[in-house]
Amino acid sequence: MSCSSSESDDEPTATTEPTTAATSTVNSPKATARPTVTPVPTATNTPGPTATPEPTATPTPTPAATPTPPAPSSAVQEMARLFSEHGIAINTLSIASVGAAQWPNEALGCPVSGTYYAASEAPYTGKVYVLSNGSQSWEYHSNHDDSVVVRCNDIDRVSEPTVNLSNDADLHSATGLTLMRRDSDTDEFVVRRVMTEADMQRLISIFNVKTDLTPAPGCDSVFRLDFVTESGSSNIEFICAEDYTAFDIFWNGLHGYAPIVGYIIGPYLTGDPVPTLPTATP
Repeated sequence: MSCSSSESDDEPTATTEPTTAATSTVNSPKATARPTVTPVPTATNTPGPTATPEPTATPTPTPAATPTPPAPSSAVQEMARLFSEHGIAINTLSIASVGAAQWPNEALGCPVSGTYYAASEAPYTGKVYVLSNGSQSWEYHSNHDDSVVVRCNDIDRVSEPTVNLSNDADLHSATGLTLMRRDSDTDEFVVRRVMTEADMQRLISIFNVKTDLTPAPGCDSVFRLDFVTESGSSNIEFICAEDYTAFDIFWNGLHGYAPIVGYIIGPYLTGDPVPTLPTATP
């Protein structure tokens, strides 16, 4: 009998348990979580207030100087007239001013009181100039080619009260115009010719100005212009039998002067003795 063998069987055998991952986890201390690092935002440059640019000064353009027109040649002639007719010493006279101008009729801005002028070619252009001797001055209006010169200081200015024939006689509403002539046998006006629309409008334009008519003198007029208007017939008589050269007009007891009317009615008087027509000089 062997003692060693029994002992070997009765002695418990030491067992070594394998270490597993689970055992290791249980017995190991718990891992501490690291704090999350929050990124610091990148600093953004906040723009400061934008400087408002100073407004650029716009230079004011310098107006171009308007050249003074040269004085018309009539200025020299008028200086000579002032010397010969009024005794103004030539060496004291000078042209004080010159300027371009335009007017609504052939009166050139200086109408004779109670007178009617052509207006069909308006505006009428020309020049205004003033002569002076230092103490007195004289104003002149000349037409575009200096062929007509109006001495404004010598003109009788239009004064109040005034009459506008085209308005006061209702000529603006006219639908027809007849030229009448006085019959020397019956002393009645008879039809001479129906006038054209164009000539009627020319006459209405001529009479469409304010002027001061004077009381009519007693005379027997030769012609009559009969306008057919909305308010009836408006009549303007023309030329005194006692003075064919005067070219007077008569309306509603008033008297004026209208040389230009002679040019308009002339073509309607073929075969009639027609007064000599006036010149175009105002």
